[in-house]
Amino acid sequence: MAQDDDFSSHDYPHVRIERFLTSAQYVYPSSARDEPDLKKDPVQHSAFLIQQLAAALGAIPPPAVDERVEIPGHVKGVNVEIETTAPDSDRKGPAKTPNLDFTAQNIKVLQSSRNEDRSETALVFVPDEARQFLRGRILAYGAPVVGNRKRPEVDLFEPIDDVRPAPAHSLFLGAIDFTEQAPFWWEVWISPKSHAPAVCSAARVANLVVHDQRQNFPEMSVAYIRASAGALVTFLQRIPGLVSEVRKATGNIAPFLELGGLTTQHEWVDDLARRLVVPNATFPTVCVLDSGINAAHPLIQPGLAGAWTVDDDWGTDDHHPHGGHGTPMAGTVLHGDLFWPMNGTSESVLTHTVESVKFLPPMGFPPTEPPKYGVITQAAVAIAEIERPETVRSFCMAVSTAEFPPSGPSSWSGAIDQIVSGSMPGDHQENVEAKDLPKRMFMVATGNRAGGMKSQVLTHQSLEDPAQSWNALSIGGYTAKDVGPVDDISLTPLVGANHKSPFSCGSQTLPTDLTPIKPEVLFEAGNMVVDLADYCDWHEAVSLLATGADIVNEPLVPFWATSAATAVAGNFVGQLKAALPGLWPETYRALIVQSAEWPEPIRSKFIGTGAHWRTGKTGSKAAKQSLLRDVGYGVPNLARAIASAKSDVTLMAQADIQPYAMGKGAPVFNEIHFYDLPWPRDVLEGMENAIVTMKVTLSYYIEPNLTGRAATRPDTYRSYGLRFALKKRGETPEQFQARQSLYEDEYAEGDGGGVKEPSYWLLGPKAVQAGSLHCDLWRGHAIDLSLHDHLAVHPVGGWWKSHMGQQRYEDRGRYALLISLTAEDHSVDLYSEVTAAVDAHIAAQTAAEIAARST
Repeated sequence: MAQDDDFSSHDYPHVRIERFLTSAQYVYPSSARDEPDLKKDPVQHSAFLIQQLAAALGAIPPPAVDERVEIPGHVKGVNVEIETTAPDSDRKGPAKTPNLDFTAQNIKVLQSSRNEDRSETALVFVPDEARQFLRGRILAYGAPVVGNRKRPEVDLFEPIDDVRPAPAHSLFLGAIDFTEQAPFWWEVWISPKSHAPAVCSAARVANLVVHDQRQNFPEMSVAYIRASAGALVTFLQRIPGLVSEVRKATGNIAPFLELGGLTTQHEWVDDLARRLVVPNATFPTVCVLDSGINAAHPLIQPGLAGAWTVDDDWGTDDHHPHGGHGTPMAGTVLHGDLFWPMNGTSESVLTHTVESVKFLPPMGFPPTEPPKYGVITQAAVAIAEIERPETVRSFCMAVSTAEFPPSGPSSWSGAIDQIVSGSMPGDHQENVEAKDLPKRMFMVATGNRAGGMKSQVLTHQSLEDPAQSWNALSIGGYTAKDVGPVDDISLTPLVGANHKSPFSCGSQTLPTDLTPIKPEVLFEAGNMVVDLADYCDWHEAVSLLATGADIVNEPLVPFWATSAATAVAGNFVGQLKAALPGLWPETYRALIVQSAEWPEPIRSKFIGTGAHWRTGKTGSKAAKQSLLRDVGYGVPNLARAIASAKSDVTLMAQADIQPYAMGKGAPVFNEIHFYDLPWPRDVLEGMENAIVTMKVTLSYYIEPNLTGRAATRPDTYRSYGLRFALKKRGETPEQFQARQSLYEDEYAEGDGGGVKEPSYWLLGPKAVQAGSLHCDLWRGHAIDLSLHDHLAVHPVGGWWKSHMGQQRYEDRGRYALLISLTAEDHSVDLYSEVTAAVDAHIAAQTAAEIAARST
């Protein structure tokens, strides 16, 4: 235990603040907006659009020569392509596709994509019978305006710069060679999903090979068709409006590491095996989805709770060559980097168990079919849960592919989001709200940069599918391994200690308004070495030590890259769940991010010498977000995740919320949560201008809705969204509550209670767009933080609200909220004042309850 004068030791339980929550009706804030200045002459632009639309639609073919397939319940029509006008300044936001969905007329936007100039291109389906309707809306936009009436439809038609025919080729994403005659597997996204059986049947009639498995989302069914590009184009031309996009589904989903040799040390293995303190069956477990496991390994067998396979013919053994991959993963999940326990002499206590599900086919079997990328991942999860149904379990996967660009959700990342949120097939139960569905903790590697020339290795590389998953915790790498090989002084470590690992990938190149900040955290991934010719690659000297699949010849192997980092993350989660049992998966994810800290020298890129964040060109909020998308929120600290300290206190709440409700004819926003925080105001005021940090993390899980617009409209992908807002110093609590319905920028610079206040947030609200975990840090003087003592959690849009036909608008979600106050290098007792406020609050509530019962 910490001594009375030890202010930095993490020995105190986090402070629960659910009692400080009050719920209120939420009205989404709206700003008064004048009619926009027209950039185009409406009369001319209307005539231009009418002309382009007519050319794009063409003539309706006579029934005798109409080759379009009859699909019951679907109206025949034509796909057209529109493009918005690119913004004329870098300071302006992207030119988003207008909402051209007219449900009653079956006009719908099938897909949208962001262009390099920040314009957007979209495919729009126009039924034959709706042509005159759409033409009339455009004419109304261009008609003379009488009196002071506002011009209609400006937001719909002024942004459009071009309307053109949309050949079936437009449905394909990525670089496609349409002259290629060889057949491929293709992902065919069908909407609405109720038409998927008919589309698949029509494809079979057209002599295309259709896989018997499909992946279903709320409004989309992903079917898998094998055909040449040309044959598929011919078929798609006959079913306009039913397919929103097509993606090539080929490629190897298991790019494994080529592990080299390391002198076997059976004595080391035997010695550590004798020192193990074995967990029992009730302990939490981490399930590794990989290439199998050697269950007989002396360092794995005592902690192995189960080993299974998705195909009995594959077996459960680790088939990957050169030491295996699933076996090093499992051993690292149990022990962490074996370098440390191997060099010890004391007992090695296992706090959790490990499971293995083999979901990758061994040599001699057909490679995993593209339809099963997401399906087989969900099947692997289901197998573990069926075999040991009452287990407290997390999942760990270090497999990825570069076949699909991660700038939007994929069927694989969507499948993982379903796993985590409890919305995969088999999870839904009649009359069970979303908040009560089985939630899961899932860790996934960001993918790796390969070795090569130093100038290339040190550039940013984008993460790989499915690491863009909103709900999964995406793991990047850092390294503390900076001692090169002693037998070859020409090889030196590529980066210094506590830098980002050269293997690690991030999301710097992805659109910040469309994709989550990934990775969220970093774990040890090893280093590279560089030779005298500036060529870089892995080396055992700067790798982790792990369990090998070949027990006889190589029971210990080097392990590196984000596979190793993800396994270390699994070890962290196992220890965290053992220390803090009974919390929600959303909360464990939040605790991991909340505990993370940037090591030097990464920290100095965020924080200068003053009280606030680094300023100047490299310290802009955009620059800091770009850096976050490379290194995340830092390296998690297990002690901080488990407990608070006197000078580093964490407030924690788990709560459920109903974000929407039915209003007058349509769903509306429903609930906002206010927290009257037990704030250490006296201590903060006494510290005056000392530097303190507040960190807020909001974690919840969304149910994914995979549609063609999901790549450019986060609100159509998430079931619901949440944000947090902080009371300004110059506000009363009443003014703060009122402001939630008056101002759009919840915690940005601006007026609060009539007082102009600067923003001391690292990111600010404009950085909070996509994702289901939102984290920001406030850094400044203690006296300035002393009055920020109220916080709100409120909803933003999601498909539960906007897609009324799904009838989910009154469902309930849940979230975890963490708020940490840290007084670095100061011997102050924040914790005691916070807990005293909690005790006083509980006593007052209890007295009020007693008084109420007595009357």
